[in-house]
Amino acid sequence: MASAGNGQSAAAGSVLPIPLSVQVTDASGAPVKGSRVVFRVLRGSATGSRMIDSISVTSPAGVATAELRLGSALDTTVVAAFPASAYQRAARFTAVAVAAPFVASISPATFASGDTITVRGSGFGAVLGADGTVLFGDARARLLDGATDGLMRAVVPACLSPGLLTVRVAAGTVMSNGLATLYQARSSSLALAPYQALTIRSAQLADCVTLAGNGATYLIVAQFAGEGSATTLTDWRLGASAAAGSVATLAPALRTRDELGLQRELELFLRGAEQRIAPQARAEAAAARGISAAYLQGTVVPPPALGSARSFRVVAALDGTSFVNVGTRLKFAGDHLLIYVDTIGEGFSDQQYLALGALFDRDLYPLDIAAFGSESDVDQDGRIVALFTPQVNRLVRAQDCGQFGYVTGFFYATDLLLENPNSNRAEVFYSFIPDSTARFSCAHTAADVLRILPGTFVHELQHMISFNQHVLARSSDPEVIWLNEGLSHIAEEGASRYYEMKYPAPTGRSTTEQIFPDSSGPFIAPQLLNAYVYLNNTRGHSVTAYSGAGSVEERGASWLFLRWLGEQKGEDVFRKLVQSSSVGAANVEAQAGEPFTSLFGDFSTALFTDSLPGLSRSVVPPRFRFGTRDLRKLMAREATISGFTAPWPLPLFSLRVGGFLQSTMLPGTMTHALVQTDPGSPSVSLRFTRQDLSALAVTSAAQVTIFRLPP
Repeated sequence: MASAGNGQSAAAGSVLPIPLSVQVTDASGAPVKGSRVVFRVLRGSATGSRMIDSISVTSPAGVATAELRLGSALDTTVVAAFPASAYQRAARFTAVAVAAPFVASISPATFASGDTITVRGSGFGAVLGADGTVLFGDARARLLDGATDGLMRAVVPACLSPGLLTVRVAAGTVMSNGLATLYQARSSSLALAPYQALTIRSAQLADCVTLAGNGATYLIVAQFAGEGSATTLTDWRLGASAAAGSVATLAPALRTRDELGLQRELELFLRGAEQRIAPQARAEAAAARGISAAYLQGTVVPPPALGSARSFRVVAALDGTSFVNVGTRLKFAGDHLLIYVDTIGEGFSDQQYLALGALFDRDLYPLDIAAFGSESDVDQDGRIVALFTPQVNRLVRAQDCGQFGYVTGFFYATDLLLENPNSNRAEVFYSFIPDSTARFSCAHTAADVLRILPGTFVHELQHMISFNQHVLARSSDPEVIWLNEGLSHIAEEGASRYYEMKYPAPTGRSTTEQIFPDSSGPFIAPQLLNAYVYLNNTRGHSVTAYSGAGSVEERGASWLFLRWLGEQKGEDVFRKLVQSSSVGAANVEAQAGEPFTSLFGDFSTALFTDSLPGLSRSVVPPRFRFGTRDLRKLMAREATISGFTAPWPLPLFSLRVGGFLQSTMLPGTMTHALVQTDPGSPSVSLRFTRQDLSALAVTSAAQVTIFRLPP
């Protein structure tokens, strides 16, 4: 096997800068897609060297990659990489750990919020870049000027848990040793400079900090920064200093008709089915690995002849309780995709199917594979199936389409089971067809289907890839629904970004007012509409606690969170989230390398601070921006397109000193408020509690982010 990434060196305890990669080929030298590759540490595990993920799945080019974190010893680590069924074909890698930053002393050894400490040691030059910092436990400190290779000065963060904590010097995955220190609780006046922020747990808020007054203005974001049930409403109260005052209740929520309401109902069944069949799928995949070595000796399977017949089992009810047999003919055979069309209703012409096949096979399929990784290949033919059938149209009655929407397409994981009477034993994407005469259900013109279908394809392909990477390749659980659906909406945006780069402004646009080219519009438009209606009510719709398969607002929330995460951690974070054995918030923490509560707090703040009115976006730190997406500009354009009255939908409540706000919230939600102090006024304290002033439960992950706004 060919390999890359060998012979690197990096600081002990850090992740190698270049992932280890191998290419798997068959006996003829052709790349093998979908092969499960194991990366195993042969030397170095005793001192902590480990693979971030020891399993990888080869891409269409036959390439599998994995990341190595070095151990603590200044020694050589040895890794072997091999196809799961062919240990004898192993490639070997070596990596050398060099000295990491070393902390020798911290003075003073006992300190409190706002104190300045001095850290002395060696090797600090490696972490003095843009993201270098001093960590107090998990909390990042503000560095002071004058740092050198052997000395750093930092301001102790506010509102840490009193007692012993570990202080380290860190940047990215490079981290020093830690020294135990004593943090003393102290209530102090928080002197945030404009554009600085701090996130504080609700239990500590009232006792550990007060905000400087004298005309200062603060954005206050109260949050429940965790996962949970969409039925768990918690009452809350956010007070500024004194007791009685103004009270805020939930504003009337902006609503938009969900054209795909019954698509969501089907997706709820599909995601539930993935959870139910996961044990069987894992067992079958494990058994199949023992006999798959022969595949590595084979050649690429040629596609069937155009016009050849094949029968499929197709789900015939939204709840998956019935199936029908469908006879089809092959209309397109590409490198990655086969298009089969139901013989009782073709929908498109042969030329249209050829054009669709080319779009899916050459453009859209490679985008998802590059972003997330490979799908499975249970029939070992190297291709997925796109099945066009009016049975998808028939899932919804014509009289229900107007009120509840319709189904456009889906992936059904049961098709990956080898022992199930309704499995097609292949990777299948099911699609509705044009039906302008309403023969099968409600009417759909060819133009309507062509507008909607490409986005559905990349969305569902992400689900197909995710099930393979989590369940079949890593014997783990399917991704939880909020993150799974959020990543599928990132897949839709990924197709938009492809066309945005292909047609930079002003090319590819029908009007000068367009932000996006015509070709990207169908992919990005649903995300922007979902985001707009979500921002109208961030207290009522959750990032992490979906109602059913997720409303348009909840999907807008998850897309916005992941878009912000990608801007902070790089687009590769999406691949890491899919190619993982973790799920949900724990998966996000593992791939982002920091606590979910920290990420959620800064994301919630960035929703407002991304592009402050009247100011250059560059004055706000990147952590509180959406990078390549100007949120206020996008939402103003969406308001114009959709006919909404407000160019910026996010509510901002006024929290006057001596007053309070109160309402209820779900897990994964937040409320934005503005505290404006008067010139010459004293400091302000905050409390975030239940409405009866009792403490919010620790399980709610209740916290407040404070962001100092400019004068």
